Amino acid sequence: MNDATPRFLEESPDAIAGRLMQKAHNQDGLPEIAVGLMFLFVAGLQWLQVVFHQGSLAYKAANLGLMLLPAPYFGSLWAIKMVRRKFLIARVGYVEFKPVNKKRIWAVIGIAFVVACAMVFAIAAKRLPPASWLLATTGIGGGLLAILSGRLPRFVVGGVLMAVAGIFLCLIRVSLEMGFMILFGAMGLLSLVSGCVVLLLFTRRPAEAGE
Repeated sequence: MNDATPRFLEESPDAIAGRLMQKAHNQDGLPEIAVGLMFLFVAGLQWLQVVFHQGSLAYKAANLGLMLLPAPYFGSLWAIKMVRRKFLIARVGYVEFKPVNKKRIWAVIGIAFVVACAMVFAIAAKRLPPASWLLATTGIGGGLLAILSGRLPRFVVGGVLMAVAGIFLCLIRVSLEMGFMILFGAMGLLSLVSGCVVLLLFTRRPAEAGE
């Protein structure tokens, strides 16, 4: 029994602080809402590419929107801070964004490399078209990022669903634009609903219960 040391006592202070910061960052659902809106925005751009023919003004506008995606991403980080400071400061307190863990980045890169090698092999074998494998890679990579960045049960469920959806769209061989529209539309709606539910439950808690 003397060797049964609780796991949290064996963790480093940095690991404990990182876990608490991650929990505080995701406790109000705002990051999920931002991701959901971003995914739905991407799905909308892909819808334009599905409906309008290549070379049309709408198709070109969709391409431009996809190229400018980093702008709304950084804008969402600013928006989350402003909403917290203006409406949730009594519950959230001051929360600084958690720095990206380098070990997680290398883990994602390693898995993406393995997936890429499998994709190249499959393309060489001509078993599935490259576009289908791109959908699978996006689903698996996005799902893995959700799991590693969220590290909560709801993020694990969302990540697994995204990976499964990407693989499924790969197997049924839909067009690239249609596949991305379905993938990002479904996962964006899921993330938005999950974030709104978490935010609703969070705002109904007494202010002193916020961590």
